[in-house]
Amino acid sequence: MKRAIKWVGIALASVAGITVLAIVAVYVSTERGISKVYAFNDPPLSVPTDVAAIAKGQHFVQAIGKCAVCHGDNFAGKVLFDDNIMGRLYSANLTRGKGGIGGSFRDTDYVRAIRHGVGTNGRPLLFMPVDAFYYVNDEDLANTIAYLKTIPAVDAVSARQASGPVARALYLGTGFPLVPAERAPQHGPRPPVVAPGATVEYGEYLANTGGCRTCHLKDLSGGVPTQKNVLSANLTPKGIGKWTEADFRKALRDGIRPDGRILSVAMPCPGRIALKHFPE
Repeated sequence: MKRAIKWVGIALASVAGITVLAIVAVYVSTERGISKVYAFNDPPLSVPTDVAAIAKGQHFVQAIGKCAVCHGDNFAGKVLFDDNIMGRLYSANLTRGKGGIGGSFRDTDYVRAIRHGVGTNGRPLLFMPVDAFYYVNDEDLANTIAYLKTIPAVDAVSARQASGPVARALYLGTGFPLVPAERAPQHGPRPPVVAPGATVEYGEYLANTGGCRTCHLKDLSGGVPTQKNVLSANLTPKGIGKWTEADFRKALRDGIRPDGRILSVAMPCPGRIALKHFPE
């Protein structure tokens, strides 16, 4: 009996040791991407101050960028997750209040963060969706920055962020978007300004910059696992090709499918929070 207990103890110790070594290996392997320092030399961006430009920036932030989904309705940041497995992630306070970046950010800092997903220290911002924001044209980006400078100050100091072993393992093994800065072209050509309207060109621009391709894939065929193992929809003609314009409006504005079913909570609260800001 004592011998059996001894061998069980050895086995458990071995498993614990292997687990520790595996965790260490994951941390060492992922730290390079998380701690990588980026350098950019973007041309100066002229940020407007007029009311019309700020209004356009507000529309982009609310309806297209859907920034409030992560940063909160008052843009003071919020807890995205906080546990020992996934890690601790708080979105930034974008205001000029205590703990916010609004009082210290220069125009170049906004550009670096939004377009490239990189902080003032040159290191990548975790989960910043630059795979979409990189494709925002200069005019919309300038208007967005103009609006962000006007949002009311809110005091909110976040705790230091930390990525846990599961988040790191997923990032290492599955392409989990822990470091989206790696997914953006970074030095590619800037997209042209596309006139808003019911056109294929503007629709493609919205799909790129609004994050549609992040969950529904580049070809919009979907099939990406989301919350509660729900797969993102196939948005091509083979998927929802029979939807009418009214069906799309109902889904985007109210979060309801044509058959009356509610869209998955993984959809960024479209009609419920952000896309309700789209004009008719």
